[in-house]
Amino acid sequence: MLTPAHMNALDRLVPMPRLLERHSVDLAAEPDRVWRVARHLDFSKSPFVRALFAVRTIPGRLGGTAPVPLELTLDSMRSTPERPGFQVLEETPPRELAVGAIGKVWHLDIPFVHLADSDAFAAFHAPDQVKVAWAIQIEPLGEHDARLTVELRVDATDDEAWGKFLSYFRLVGPASRFIRHAMLRAISAELGTPESRENERPLAGDDLLADASEQVTHGITIDVSPESIWPWLVQMGCRRAGYYSHDLLDNANVPSAREIHAELQHIEVGDILPATPASDEGFEVLRIERFRALVLGGLFDVSAGMQRPFWAARPDRYWHVTWSFALERLNASSTRLHVRARAAFPTSGRLHRMWIGPVHALMERAQLRNLKERAEGRLAPDSPRDVLAGIGGAGAMAVAFFTPFLRNARSHWGLDADSAARRLPGDDLVPDPRWGWTHAVEIEAPADAVWPWVAQIGADRAGFYSYQWLENLAGCKLRNAESIHAAWTHHDGDGLVLHPDAPPLHVTTDPDRRWFVAHGPASVEARGAGKPWVEVSWLFLVEPLGSDRCRFVSRFRCASSGDLATRLQFGAALVEPVGFVMDRRMLLGVKSRAERACHEAVASPA
Repeated sequence: MLTPAHMNALDRLVPMPRLLERHSVDLAAEPDRVWRVARHLDFSKSPFVRALFAVRTIPGRLGGTAPVPLELTLDSMRSTPERPGFQVLEETPPRELAVGAIGKVWHLDIPFVHLADSDAFAAFHAPDQVKVAWAIQIEPLGEHDARLTVELRVDATDDEAWGKFLSYFRLVGPASRFIRHAMLRAISAELGTPESRENERPLAGDDLLADASEQVTHGITIDVSPESIWPWLVQMGCRRAGYYSHDLLDNANVPSAREIHAELQHIEVGDILPATPASDEGFEVLRIERFRALVLGGLFDVSAGMQRPFWAARPDRYWHVTWSFALERLNASSTRLHVRARAAFPTSGRLHRMWIGPVHALMERAQLRNLKERAEGRLAPDSPRDVLAGIGGAGAMAVAFFTPFLRNARSHWGLDADSAARRLPGDDLVPDPRWGWTHAVEIEAPADAVWPWVAQIGADRAGFYSYQWLENLAGCKLRNAESIHAAWTHHDGDGLVLHPDAPPLHVTTDPDRRWFVAHGPASVEARGAGKPWVEVSWLFLVEPLGSDRCRFVSRFRCASSGDLATRLQFGAALVEPVGFVMDRRMLLGVKSRAERACHEAVASPA
């Protein structure tokens, strides 16, 4: 329910409209200026509008009534007992103005009802009449702009009148919408839009390169607060979170982050955010205004092929650039992200400018689009890359299914047979398995750095670091984590969720943070009654192999009743090909995440 503080004029005049249409435009002007232009706009200047009103006067002219000179400004909308019609009902400069009329609008020569004021309009309820009200509403957007909305509301005093209006509006509705759109276009043409004036406005960082010979500005409106966008910006960089653009071109085809990484949130002026995967050169952090602006830049010596400090003397051949990300709060729920690139260069750099300009525009538009999706939480569960990987995984499962003679070799992938056969924690939970596997991968990272990745595995936690698209195709509804979330760490008594519709497996953990085992016990009742049963255990073990290396081991054991149906459903013939492919991918997924995190920790700006 709307409170008086949140109600606009139309909420009072037509609180329960049967028809509501709203059109808006964002303008590069402050509310006071928008108000002056919209308040004094003359609709009669439009040839189309004049033609529409000429049609409306045909019956009167045929009857011998001389047409009244057309005047279509808000000031001309006055209703009198002698000439009832549309009138300004409420006006609150520079925020809102509402116009309304009551009558049998389906007539060519409309018999309007004269009303003294807005209270009389709101209270009117005589039968066979239609209430029409429209308003211009202006709200500030950020520091320089405003949003102009034209809203139409229609109601009828009875169902019979509403039916007549609907037939009439099917004919005139398109013209009515055209007039409203024409009004907004005319005002936009006079005042401009934020996008059209974006490159003209001063932004943070402009002063750092006062003699820039080139400047280009892009922007996007994101429906969250600046505080929600800021973490995505500060973690940018190759070997960090990427740049959220075309990863093939600017991040060595490594996917840009799809979540906020706590370990990448601290940067300082003077830090270098790598621009390429193989070099420590990149964008120097020049200015940080928390939640408002992040300014990057660089001075690049073209002849020497190296980066110099931003404030160093320019060599003969150089590119001197700034790259500013400015956050402008528009209202309580949206932010404008302005991104501006400025460059200074000698005449020898013109050829480079010819091709780098279009490339920058391509990359910047993709970056803004992808940042918006991330900040608003609208990323698709699975990216095209996930789908392609999943298709490859499905192919590998098919190969494994048709090669049962390789099952024994697959059962100890990553380990020799003797190492795979040794006793490990949790074996006593399923002491006599019908089948199982022991897979492993060696990781170039300390065990203590790998364990947190392993300890958060689960469909309701960090996922399984495997073929995400295939998992979601099966209904798991998960997203593989890119970073460590302490709250997801398994503890004794937790449940390992494999699928939302399956009962979780009971978790037992090692006090020394080296392993946890998940157990799904057999039904005691079913086993005692000779009915079908199945029992499984799944061990996740991290073994140190020195101070900087470790091994991640996954052991799965399955026992079941001997009936054919259970052996088919839970036996190796069907489950092992899928399990091998998904488990191998999980091991490699942990390996890549842990090794990358360790590398980032070393390379990250301190």
